[in-house]
Amino acid sequence: MRKSGGMRAPRVIRVIFPVIPMLEITHPTEAELEGVLHFAFGHLPANEFSLRIASMMLQYQTGRIDLQGIVQAKHAGQLVGVLYAQTRPDNSVMLWIPAMEPGFPLEPMFEPFLQFCRSKNAFAAIAIADRNQSFDEQAFCSAGQFRSLSDLVYLVSELSPDDAPAKPSRLQFIPLSDYAEDVSERLIRLVKETYLDTLDFPELMQIAPVEQVLQTYKTEAPYRPELWFFIQRDGIDVGVLFLTDSGPEQFELTYMGLITSVRGQGLSREIIHFAKAITFQENRFLLLTSVDGQNHPACQTYLSQGFKAWDRKKLYIRFFPAWNP
Repeated sequence: MRKSGGMRAPRVIRVIFPVIPMLEITHPTEAELEGVLHFAFGHLPANEFSLRIASMMLQYQTGRIDLQGIVQAKHAGQLVGVLYAQTRPDNSVMLWIPAMEPGFPLEPMFEPFLQFCRSKNAFAAIAIADRNQSFDEQAFCSAGQFRSLSDLVYLVSELSPDDAPAKPSRLQFIPLSDYAEDVSERLIRLVKETYLDTLDFPELMQIAPVEQVLQTYKTEAPYRPELWFFIQRDGIDVGVLFLTDSGPEQFELTYMGLITSVRGQGLSREIIHFAKAITFQENRFLLLTSVDGQNHPACQTYLSQGFKAWDRKKLYIRFFPAWNP
């Protein structure tokens, strides 16, 4: 029986702090690379997984992948996380959403990632999440200081003999291969004009140097100047069309753009008709492209011209201020 007026024993409050696992953060060796890629992209369907791993191993063998852009996290000798980043000729860095086992923090992998971006003097990093990829978006954005940008919608059109003849057009298409002189300055100036008031990733278009963007187009697949076109109307430059030979069965419509004064006149449909005709004439039966998911007019134009959406990826962005020396 407790005595009245007696002092109570002090109440003990126990605070339990979470235990942060110790991680070993390194870059993989050449011998570890394939296993690291398997960990990073294990979320993909089997056929896409095989294609991506084979493509990335080939890129490494041809010197297009820098191991300093790949970060692995180990706990007690076991691989528990992978961050995969790759530079692009336009001075940006492409980052695939890091793969991490539950219960381990993302933050330690971002320090070497930032060092990599700084070493490349990157102006921005674009992170890409595969469709249906499961990850903690809030934790990723917080750890890497990224924010949502948009969705990238991938579209494809299956061609038929009906696409072979080019339809009558108000436009003329002159391939770069027709010019004996250097037309690079003219091309850069025209592409810049097509960027004005664009709805396709306008935030990036305002910052990415056109010269470096064009270099990216040229290096990501074999460059064929006969597939790059000045678009003219009545002899005046009004736009550009870039096609890419991306395999034995397909072409990619890499970029098409019109200057502001000729938009809204249905000319995009005429460009698509021409692109399909060129693709079919080259014995390719698929024409692929991609577009900003928020660019609803462009999406609708492609869908109305026989394209179908087949994939979607979510994009995130982080801009870097000018790096201090």
